[in-house]
Amino acid sequence: MKAECANAVDYLYQYIDEELTWSRRLRVRWHLRRCGPCMDAFDFESRLKERIKECGRDEPPQELLDRIRAFIEQEAAGGQEN
Repeated sequence: MKAECANAVDYLYQYIDEELTWSRRLRVRWHLRRCGPCMDAFDFESRLKERIKECGRDEPPQELLDRIRAFIEQEAAGGQEN
């Protein structure tokens, strides 16, 4: 994974939740527009979050988000070793 992609992925959830500063959000948006794989990840995560909302909850449980983030971090760390 390229360093630019790793940086964008690190901020993906905060980007989706609109929790980033204006300048950080702009940088992530710029990267997503130029990188198909990262845009695919963004689309997937956005759809997943919307689907969870449709199931009757405004927000997924924090435990679920923590587990998903930990899994993604573990996978990202494993991918860098190759």
